[in-house]
Amino acid sequence: MKQTSAGDFVASHNPYASFLEKVEKPARYIGGEHFVTKKNWDETIGRVALCFPDTYEIGMSHLGMKILYDEINQHQSLLAERVFAPWVDMEKEIRSRGLHLVSLENFKPLKDFHIVGFSLQYEMSYSNILNMLDLGGISIWTKDRQEHEPFVICGGPCATHPEPLAPFMDFVVIGDGEKLFARVTHFVGEARARGMKRDEILFELAKWKGIYVPKFYDTVIDPMTQMEVVTGPKAEFAGVIPDRVQRYFVDNLANYPFPTKSPIPHMTAIFDRFSVELARGCTEGCRFCQAGMIYRPVRERNPENVVQMMMDGLKNGGFDEASLTCLSTADYSAVTPLVLELLDKLHKENATLGISSLRAYGLDERILDKLAEVKNTSLTFAPEGGSQRMRDVINKNVSEEDLLKTAENVFSRGWTKMKLYFMIGLPTEEDEDVVAIMETAAKARKKATECGVRNPTVTVSVSSFVPKPHTPFQWSNMITLPEIERKQNMLKDHAEKYRLNFRKHVARISALEGIVARGDRRIADIIYKAWSQGARFDGWDETFKYDLWVKCVEESGLDTQIFLGTIPMNGKLAWDHIDVGLTERFLEIEWKKATHNRLSPPCGKVHGMIVHHSNLESLEKTFDIDKKKLVCYHCGVACDLKGMVEERRDFLKGMNAIEDAPYVQPEVLKKDIVELREKRNQAMGFKYRIEFSKLGPITFISHLDLQKVITRIFKRAGLETLHSEGYNIRPLLSFGPALTLGISSLTEYFDVRVPAEWTDFDDMMNRLQTHSEPGIIFKSISVINSKTPSIQDSAKTFTYFVPVKNDIGTVVENLKSQEQIIIQSYSKKEEKLLDKDIRPMLLDMTTGNLELNEKIMEIIDEVSPCRMPGIFVTAKVNQGTSIRPSEIIELLTGKGLEVERPIKVAIELNG
Repeated sequence: MKQTSAGDFVASHNPYASFLEKVEKPARYIGGEHFVTKKNWDETIGRVALCFPDTYEIGMSHLGMKILYDEINQHQSLLAERVFAPWVDMEKEIRSRGLHLVSLENFKPLKDFHIVGFSLQYEMSYSNILNMLDLGGISIWTKDRQEHEPFVICGGPCATHPEPLAPFMDFVVIGDGEKLFARVTHFVGEARARGMKRDEILFELAKWKGIYVPKFYDTVIDPMTQMEVVTGPKAEFAGVIPDRVQRYFVDNLANYPFPTKSPIPHMTAIFDRFSVELARGCTEGCRFCQAGMIYRPVRERNPENVVQMMMDGLKNGGFDEASLTCLSTADYSAVTPLVLELLDKLHKENATLGISSLRAYGLDERILDKLAEVKNTSLTFAPEGGSQRMRDVINKNVSEEDLLKTAENVFSRGWTKMKLYFMIGLPTEEDEDVVAIMETAAKARKKATECGVRNPTVTVSVSSFVPKPHTPFQWSNMITLPEIERKQNMLKDHAEKYRLNFRKHVARISALEGIVARGDRRIADIIYKAWSQGARFDGWDETFKYDLWVKCVEESGLDTQIFLGTIPMNGKLAWDHIDVGLTERFLEIEWKKATHNRLSPPCGKVHGMIVHHSNLESLEKTFDIDKKKLVCYHCGVACDLKGMVEERRDFLKGMNAIEDAPYVQPEVLKKDIVELREKRNQAMGFKYRIEFSKLGPITFISHLDLQKVITRIFKRAGLETLHSEGYNIRPLLSFGPALTLGISSLTEYFDVRVPAEWTDFDDMMNRLQTHSEPGIIFKSISVINSKTPSIQDSAKTFTYFVPVKNDIGTVVENLKSQEQIIIQSYSKKEEKLLDKDIRPMLLDMTTGNLELNEKIMEIIDEVSPCRMPGIFVTAKVNQGTSIRPSEIIELLTGKGLEVERPIKVAIELNG
């Protein structure tokens, strides 16, 4: 397995290289990240494209993609490559050039893979799936797919109700992908190599647990629900493939591996931190929550392993923030000793723990005190229901007393911001329940002022309830669009009254989501028509075309109330053939409890407990002395309750959380800012100027992202830097003027301040280069001091090489002889093109060739063809400002020359 790192680079041909500067965020499409796995295509048996139907920065934050990418690529004979949905601007460029959507590793089109697998996280991404298939050169409908085409599959939470996509999918993976997906990939690859026919392969796979092949099953319209439901296998497959497809799941995660060397995005991802999956499943039993139902039973990772994974991942990636990920972090059985140990270890590494993943109801006060020392931003909580009645309906085991105690715990420790998440449109909801959302938030804000917080910020974020399959609320109606908008306006008025920030989800998107979420196979035609008429990124406000979707729904003739109204409980549902492990009886009982405002205490806990035991002594008292039992509702998932207790016992022992000792809160919770200033005084330490090259695909990342990349290189190399003052610390690095995107530069600089003197520059250079990124090449280190002018002030001239594809002729001589050279330059201030005389800035122009090390030429050539004669242009720099590369291109093309992207070859510094 080849993992790209340490500044090495394996040349490939990105078909988008020549026009990347035309799109908004070109870094989405360049690949070549640190820890990317790039294999020899022809040496692998099974090849899978892991497709995420949303943008790069969202998909790169998804842990499921990282887990499968790592697990498949661990097999020498298998290959997994990543593909993300191109934004609308890139789609336009791809289609206009007749190109295909390609992977980020070997830049192979989707049609060349054995399997093209989509992760289904959100119903409003389905039009993107069809778009990616079409761009990838694959037939969209299963019935049209030819023998040689890839198998198109899907998995993820939405795959447990796959019928709206069934006509597009060859097969569906139900449940966890670990273990199963690598087996599937190997089987398909080998079967292809043996010459097995498409349907023969599908028939064999249909016998596997967790594999659903839609084309092998019959459907009818159920007279009670009016849904098109799956009745079972077609006659020729009866008794050979299952009537109901069982979910596949990994039964134990305690010691299951987790990737600590996943590709690190060059551009800022949505969750720009190293995350570890703490557990899968949830004990809380919220009746609206699909994930809490379909991921049962709860499976936890060993906390000792979690600590090791976290620290390894931070070091390997150079991250400065970490997070623990699961449905409810605070309900992890060893949360207190785990978080306390992590906070201590992270503090020593100048790293923080992502606190938004923690729920504070009942959390040990030691955790809150530690968090208050580390970072002071905002905390996020999800009461979901505003009134106590609504919280009982949805089975949110939280009282108003809990909420206000949480607010006091947070604001008394110095936090000034709080975010609260709620839903509207829940079953049995009345207007007073809606108003209670803002009243509850107002009480939290009042608690902040009582704790001495001046101008506290409480943000209330409200989404619209969408009934989801496999939940107790799967039979519930969804409120109408006008009703959603009315309730949102009511909330807006009360937010202003109580001085609260209010954020709402787009009502029209929620209304459509409701149709797709409980849709049947007939919804596929609507999705196809909407896509073919321009639907893209339907979960994004700026691209969602509501009127188009309404038109397509109306033209289908389907009665949407089938999917949006209350569903008869004695009828068949479009997802009944998918067995996630829950009994229908359990869901019915929970639904009836909801309609009677009755709570079900969390399962997997002792009745009345909010969070788990934080030490072995209290656990043994509960189970060994008091002989208490864990709550169980016999939902259909067979949990090993005794094994759960023993595992928790082992976890606490492993974390050395033995005694139930009382906690004494420190008198001073936070470190004094003055003390921090004294430790990080700007005059302290040693200052160096580092010269480096930025070449090839990585030139398409922004200046801010470059700074982040360099910071991570330092952390991976184990080179400590001094940091800025305050709680949101940052390394003391300063860079020169920003490069234009797509411009390779042989010489750039940044300054860094470090606590200890560097005595061996060669060793420092080697360490930096070993942990560098492809295209970032470190060249030299020099000593500077506080009196040394900044890079921006020091820059005297820039020199560019402009490759020219046709005869240069007398262009250079003619330009050098001119007293004025007027071009049109765009002014951001004026927001229009202005005439600009660049002759005073133009110092010299000569013709010649770029002669560099072959490896360097290869890297540059990937995005900027440079193996041709060209023009060297030297320009004056005034306080970091000079002639722009785009202006050089305009000047030369205006004289009839055909040019490639300029390459910055030199910077002259004063002194």
